[in-house]
Amino acid sequence: MVGRREFLKIVAATAAIGAAAPARLSAQSKGKVRLAYLQLGWAGTEIIHKEDLLAKHGWSAEYSIVPGAPGPLLNQLAAKNVDAIDMSFALAAKAFEDGVPLKVTGVATAVLGAIVARKDAGLTKVEDLKGRKVAAIVGTSTFFDIRALTLKGYGLDLQKDTQLVTATSPPDMVTMLGKKDVDAIIAWQPITDQVVFRGEGVYLAKQIDLWRKATGRATGFPVHVCYLASTEFIEKNPSFPKDLNEAQKDAVDIWYNKPARAMEIVGEVTKLPKDVIAVAHKETVRMLSGLPDEQVETLIAQLKINKEFGFLKSDIWDNPDRIRREFFHRS
Repeated sequence: MVGRREFLKIVAATAAIGAAAPARLSAQSKGKVRLAYLQLGWAGTEIIHKEDLLAKHGWSAEYSIVPGAPGPLLNQLAAKNVDAIDMSFALAAKAFEDGVPLKVTGVATAVLGAIVARKDAGLTKVEDLKGRKVAAIVGTSTFFDIRALTLKGYGLDLQKDTQLVTATSPPDMVTMLGKKDVDAIIAWQPITDQVVFRGEGVYLAKQIDLWRKATGRATGFPVHVCYLASTEFIEKNPSFPKDLNEAQKDAVDIWYNKPARAMEIVGEVTKLPKDVIAVAHKETVRMLSGLPDEQVETLIAQLKINKEFGFLKSDIWDNPDRIRREFFHRS
């Protein structure tokens, strides 16, 4: 026979289990989400995937890795084949003005671009690029961003004042530099770090430094990669943007506080050599998360520059209130 004290203990334990059960059920009842990301996105999304950090916030996530250029990934979101993606911030704005139903839900990483000079090309400053052979993938947001910043900060037009050589892919630029067919390349991490690590190139200017000079902003981080979700998915699942930002925050914590694990995951996804990943991890300007007010103001400044120098066309980018209301989703 159970005594009164033992009986009360059993009742208390049962009540505790009962109270915990709904929380667990609730944590698993937010539904399914399809998150796709670029293999070389370098945004922390690979950590969300391999650690299944969305599950921590109650989602049953289907992850997919998309190799190559960002265009096909954007098309997957536009076609509603996925619910959320990581994407170049400038390309996200371009897709938005072209009518893709999306919202920026959070940021992922600061600018990753750089101008890397061939080690023996005799280039020591940005102005030295005038008249020299420079390789770039002209259709990328990194090229458009860096062109705008060098125009604004130095009065140098990379399309008119250099001998611009059009490349088809990051490895193509690496090959050109290695063969001494060009004097410099305009690229982004981790490709830039790979070239520098091999001893074939040196950093002439990083995108963050070009931004600081062009805008006079000593603080804040311009963004290279952000998170996008379809407006339809957000409407049906209003808690998702906040949960994705929380998952990204968890990934950033692993990036900085468990670097060995972060680099292991990045290696698994990108297939890059360990030593290159170690350099790229160290050189990364800043991993980011969320969508705080200060960050939104920096993003609006980025959009203004992209409109000023022709990459973006829509009048919305001249109206900060419309940008906040229509382009961003604030939880």
